[in-house]
Amino acid sequence: MSGKKHYGLWSEAWMRLQKMPRAMFCFWIILGLLLLSLSSWLGLNPTAYGFDQTGNEILQGPSAAHLMGTDELGRDLFARVIYGARLSIAIGFSVAGIAFIIGTIYGSIAGFYGGKIDSLLMRGVDIAYALPDLLVMILIGVLVGRGTAGILLSLGLVSWMGTARLVRAQLLQLQSEEFIDAAKAAGRNTAEIIIKHLLPNAMGPIIVALTFTVPSAILSESTLSFIGLGLSPPACSWGTLASDGWRSLRTHPHLIFFPSLFIFITVLSFNQLGDALRDALDPRSRKR
Repeated sequence: MSGKKHYGLWSEAWMRLQKMPRAMFCFWIILGLLLLSLSSWLGLNPTAYGFDQTGNEILQGPSAAHLMGTDELGRDLFARVIYGARLSIAIGFSVAGIAFIIGTIYGSIAGFYGGKIDSLLMRGVDIAYALPDLLVMILIGVLVGRGTAGILLSLGLVSWMGTARLVRAQLLQLQSEEFIDAAKAAGRNTAEIIIKHLLPNAMGPIIVALTFTVPSAILSESTLSFIGLGLSPPACSWGTLASDGWRSLRTHPHLIFFPSLFIFITVLSFNQLGDALRDALDPRSRKR
């Protein structure tokens, strides 16, 4: 009997991830940003955040009193960046959740049944891919409105196709495994086979894909808000802050620099963590 201790998939992946300094650095950055965004929910009011307007401190540069300066209304930019973080990050995770739900259900049906159902559903995905994302988001924004609900709906409806294709491919690959044949022989129904046997074994690549969906959604929301097609005041996100700062780019560059810096750091950290997580969950790396 071997004395070597065996760990589960996620435990092994976490241990390998801890051996990647760059991945852990990005992980702690993301965790810090999450805590920063959550801090605005912990009973801190706008005055405590420096949201009160001070007419004698308009458009000041970074200083000890205002780490990121103030805007055209005298509001502390650091406070606004913190407040905008919760909306930008919440949209990123919410869109990833929508993509996960729609993509997993759609891809599971296509991958499990195969044949004509698979062909029909995948043609639907091809048609959805052929539609310009920006046009779809603009149309949904016109129909639903430029609020948070409209942004979530528009981004969610253009983000699920990749997850659907990934889930379908994973399920098609797992269909030939012996444990699936055993589950069918035992009389398990379709939903039980998919939920209890297929999806848990395909969850690794799906989680990795979702880590790339989050920064993509944050960047998309920021882009839409920046060009005036996304959120609008009084909603506050990194995209709206960057849009406001664009008008004063030459005279007061700090107004666009700091929100853009947070967008850059967040997107880069998620992408780097996603790459590392993909390597950590790679079956070939577990044999090394």
